[in-house]
Amino acid sequence: MKKIILFLVALLVTFGLAACNGSNVGEFPTFNENDAIELSATEMVALFESIDYTSVDSESIRISLLGNLHTIDEEVDGDYSYYNEVKLDIDAVFYALVSEQVADSRLFAEATVDFYSKDEENDPYWGDYSNEMSLVGDAGVYFYDQYLYMNVDMDAVEDGVEESAVFKQKLNQQVTQVMWDEAFSMADPDAVDEFVPIPQEYLDMLQNGEFDEIMDALPNLKVYKDGNTYSIVFSTNKQGIMDSMLDVAVAVMAEVDPVMTLAEITEMVNEAKVELDRIVDELTVDFVISITENIVTKLAMSVVFLSEEEDIDIDMTLIIDINADLPNFPSDLDEYEAVDEPGEGVFE
Repeated sequence: MKKIILFLVALLVTFGLAACNGSNVGEFPTFNENDAIELSATEMVALFESIDYTSVDSESIRISLLGNLHTIDEEVDGDYSYYNEVKLDIDAVFYALVSEQVADSRLFAEATVDFYSKDEENDPYWGDYSNEMSLVGDAGVYFYDQYLYMNVDMDAVEDGVEESAVFKQKLNQQVTQVMWDEAFSMADPDAVDEFVPIPQEYLDMLQNGEFDEIMDALPNLKVYKDGNTYSIVFSTNKQGIMDSMLDVAVAVMAEVDPVMTLAEITEMVNEAKVELDRIVDELTVDFVISITENIVTKLAMSVVFLSEEEDIDIDMTLIIDINADLPNFPSDLDEYEAVDEPGEGVFE
């Protein structure tokens, strides 16, 4: 087995996953109905257009991910069969303070992971394939005073072969300001638009208030105002989606396909309802974005999805807090072993 996989997965999970300001840091927000207000689509656009992104370089971000998922994908076709199963329990937190000055930048990422996967394929032409693996343990990655530190305590089993990685290491290479400047020079903020292009006609429709009817058709979209903080909240479940599906479809089609008749829309929606009811056993979605003094301060999303038909079970909560306080770094960083490469002396 390639032992390096153990280390790479640990780092990827810790870096790639991740959670705000005040006493509710890392908590999913709740709201007082007395703070609910009405905003039109035009007013909503004005709120988002007022967001100030210029201070992002001096702000910190904290991301937390907590939950589990279990999926099974299988197929049988004559002599051919395929089976894939994935299980994941995770509790992860990622904190970053990115500054143009490398000496001011910090990274704090920790995760507890319990991962399992199984792949089996029986193919009369290409032959049989089987792989089963698990990864359990804790991993931490820290960037402090221009050095990268790693704390790994994980066990892996692949096809019955057990491997362990337990170490605390510090990379010898210090990240200099020259290296940091070079990394910043490679970043292209304008490239975001190339990945998420927004057609101008949609922007025009928003600015002209032509999406007001669509927003009115979403009964679970609410806006709260507490002091100088606006929070846009969307909550729904399977039944709520089915109840509002026709109103939303009518409002959307009025903008994108006004020729479509009510009877045609109703038929399309009824077919979608039957399919949704067949596939989805449970579905709840909660999404929150909070804006304080023209700055996004919190993003939170919770998803519960259960489908026995498709063998999918997901329960995940993601919370992103902007301008969070710096966490306490491990007190023993000066005791970490200095190495030239991650996992040196542990992996072959």
